[in-house]
Amino acid sequence: MSVKADQLSTQEYIVRWNQFLERFIVFETVFSEYTRTSKNIIKGRCLVDENLESLNEYFQRNLRVFKQFIDQATLLNPPKELREINRQLQLVMTDYVSSAEAMVTAFNEGDELNLYQKLTTSRQQQKSLRIRISELLNQIAVFKTQAVK
Repeated sequence: MSVKADQLSTQEYIVRWNQFLERFIVFETVFSEYTRTSKNIIKGRCLVDENLESLNEYFQRNLRVFKQFIDQATLLNPPKELREINRQLQLVMTDYVSSAEAMVTAFNEGDELNLYQKLTTSRQQQKSLRIRISELLNQIAVFKTQAVK
């Protein structure tokens, strides 16, 4: 059971989200590379030792770490004025995790064409989720600007 941290100031909350985003971008890059490598393996444009089975194992390990990372982000206790935006950010992050889980599941279902289609669909979903994250973070920036005035 996780325990919420003390309530953060607006500035500290923004700093924490910026730190979170720096790490999120790393995971985003990793998932993008897994997708690209999977597609190359399926098309036969790969190194001799690259295969979907080992790629799936790496993907699963990174997904476990990613889920722990997202769990840490949910512990942020935003200032009262940002609670709704924080709630929405957490929902988007949960959806992003679900999309990443669907990618891992796709490795164990069906043939390579099916895998290719599911990976493409999941990456499209993740792109939409990244846009939503950006929109929410822009709302925080607008809030901060209004608070300074």
